[in-house]
Amino acid sequence: MKKRKTRWIAAGIVVVLIVAAVLYFQGSREPRYAEAVAQTGNLTTYYSFSGSLDVYNAVTVTAPADATVSEIYVRQNTAVTKNARLLRLSDGSILKADIAGEVTSLNVAVNAVVKTGDTLLEIMDLSGMKATFKVDEYDVSAIALGKTAQLTVDGTGDTLEAPITGMDKRATVSGDLSYYIATVDLSGVAVPTDALPGMQITARVLNKKAENAVLLPVDVISFTRTNTPYVLMRDGKNVIQVELEVGINDGTNVEITHGLKAGDTVLYTPTSVSAFQNMTNMRQDVRNSGVMQQ
Repeated sequence: MKKRKTRWIAAGIVVVLIVAAVLYFQGSREPRYAEAVAQTGNLTTYYSFSGSLDVYNAVTVTAPADATVSEIYVRQNTAVTKNARLLRLSDGSILKADIAGEVTSLNVAVNAVVKTGDTLLEIMDLSGMKATFKVDEYDVSAIALGKTAQLTVDGTGDTLEAPITGMDKRATVSGDLSYYIATVDLSGVAVPTDALPGMQITARVLNKKAENAVLLPVDVISFTRTNTPYVLMRDGKNVIQVELEVGINDGTNVEITHGLKAGDTVLYTPTSVSAFQNMTNMRQDVRNSGVMQQ
């Protein structure tokens, strides 16, 4: 019994020594660093707003009296000219188009009974479209008439570009925030046929631009307890901490205004193999698009 106890104690001592040795060698080994190289390039940031497409001219045709629909002269999704006959009611009324456009909805059929004010059909002038988007009170300074807005139709992926043509200066209050409506006239723009009124859009408006700047991927930068950005660099056999001053960033790259020059190599510790691979891909993307090396 005593011998068995002695063997267990000996085995435990061996395990402790092995664990201690592993911890010692791991602690004395330098972390496995990945490298990123500062590049020279251009960086642009944008304000982003949400809005929708709409038309300038649309008419809803309603029943002027209680009646029965006697005849319908148009079909849905067909074009009509101004003053074209639309339908005739049993009381003798002939309803005509107030504008030229497309019959976008037709809600009745022949012999349908309608009451005063019922919606019968709608006509939209799709040749005159616009985009509107909300601008909150903190971003009003970003909007100026004539400034270019880049529009993306969320549902279709279509992209359009046109100047801002209007800004409603009467605020709409939502909770504790006020917002204003900016307008982009699309009358002279080739709007794709699959971009329809009511579709949601994302509008981008230029914020800041840095040209020929020193750039680094944002993920290789760390911060001190006082929120000062820094990177790691080699100084001979040592790894040192170099504090930085930074400018704008687009979520992928950040402008370095002081502390690094183009071509400098910085070190960082990937959190996992996949993170290392993602950063490698990011650096390759930077080289292939937009970052001009000097």
